[in-house]
Amino acid sequence: NFLSPEFKAFLPHMASHWGFAYKLVTYKWPSWLRKQEVKQRQIWGYKILFLDVLFPLGVKKVIFVDADQVVRTDLHELYNLPLQGKPLAYTPFCNSNEETAGYRFWEQ
Repeated sequence: NFLSPEFKAFLPHMASHWGFAYKLVTYKWPSWLRKQEVKQRQIWGYKILFLDVLFPLGVKKVIFVDADQVVRTDLHELYNLPLQGKPLAYTPFCNSNEETAGYRFWEQ
């Protein structure tokens, strides 16, 4: 529910041009999680909560790089980082960007 109608209309053309297949999936917010009213927090939650079900079980690790993140190094070191049995790991949220101040729920 987070894709614009324009992007959904363009997706078949893009897939045809670059030769890839795609499927759109929809998941309901888990009943055991507090409902989020802020759209941005819903988007963040969906990206993390359902990332594991989008890939086959044989995939050992997934490195998620958000569209607005800047990668300044080789991700090989991150991929090889031992998670010590943890299901996921992520980088801390950026505190230097003042535009994100209203979304830092841990500061509220």
